Amino acid sequence: MTDLVTLAEARAHLRLDDPDTDGGPDDLWLHTFIPAVSEAVLGWLKDSWRAYQPELDTDGEPVLDTNGDPIPAVDTDGEFTPKWSVKAAVLVELASQFRFREGEGKDNVVPSADGHGYTLNKVSTALLTPLRRPTVA
Repeated sequence: MTDLVTLAEARAHLRLDDPDTDGGPDDLWLHTFIPAVSEAVLGWLKDSWRAYQPELDTDGEPVLDTNGDPIPAVDTDGEFTPKWSVKAAVLVELASQFRFREGEGKDNVVPSADGHGYTLNKVSTALLTPLRRPTVA
């Protein structure tokens, strides 16, 4: 599985720019939570291809696989290119989880009136909702 943000992007978003902390406990936490949050986002979207920019043909149309799903574009390192809203959702979710490491805090508590099934906080969910495959057609 590909992480949807880099360690450098996460460190910058969390304002962990102290060079003395490189490789410290915060980085250990991030090495666990970047893949965990990336996995949660991909699971929430239901189809992993929805998280990535599509590869485009010469006419600017998405290139489709044999199932009719867009093939993700790759960067110069051969990694899939996440959509900006997906990167933003991962960074917002990481910040919430970083701040409230024990699950407390208003970002991580879903009111009972909102139902069940939340795996991400409300802001991350709002960023991702336009990309998610509908459950009911």
